Amino acid sequence: MHERFSDRARRAMALANLEAVRLKHDSLMPVHILLGLLAKGGNVSSLVLRNLNVDIEELREAAAKSVSPGREAPHMAKLPQAAGTKEVIEFAIDEARKLGHQYVGTEHLLLGLLREGHDPPAQLLAQRGVKIERLREEVLTLLNSAKDEDHTPPGAGHGGFEWLHQQELAKAFRSAGFWHLLILAVDSANRLGDGEVHHEHLLLALLRDETHPVAQWLRDRGITLDIVRDWMASGRGTGTSA
Repeated sequence: MHERFSDRARRAMALANLEAVRLKHDSLMPVHILLGLLAKGGNVSSLVLRNLNVDIEELREAAAKSVSPGREAPHMAKLPQAAGTKEVIEFAIDEARKLGHQYVGTEHLLLGLLREGHDPPAQLLAQRGVKIERLREEVLTLLNSAKDEDHTPPGAGHGGFEWLHQQELAKAFRSAGFWHLLILAVDSANRLGDGEVHHEHLLLALLRDETHPVAQWLRDRGITLDIVRDWMASGRGTGTSA
């Protein structure tokens, strides 16, 4: 189900899971999703709430106080979803569809929380004057303004990438060469023991694909696999070959 989620929506759900574990709850509830959305201030959901004159820090504190901690930490890393959470996600997917988006972002999760109507997040948002129609309007206004290449939301670490539609990304995904490069980059990251793929892993991937013109262009200028590996080892203290 989460394959349609944007990177920031996935991150918010991961943070929600951490909030649930921290509170010693044995299931993922809507309040954890709200806390996950508010944990990082640069996503669309937070920007929309600020535009609606909602105090983010005050809302976060209220959300944290709306549930009591459990007595025992859960034994599983990824918690099962409560009924309300499943409903929130279904509403979020429906909101994305209604708005004509091919992805589910943090803004859709926020709309889903408000539409759910019963759990603390919906009540807290309603108490602060957030209405579903106004929330949708503000989401569309913000996303439309983000189409300007010069628009970068405050604190947004990935610029406007959250608003790229999946069909646009699919242009790259249809390329076998693109997938081959990604696989090599992931493999390089795994060999180096890194949890994420960074720019240097993409550089290694390009150099490992010896038939690629870019690899030849780099080698002609003295940039080889060994040089990049040595540079990475000296900078990060690892000599693992990629």
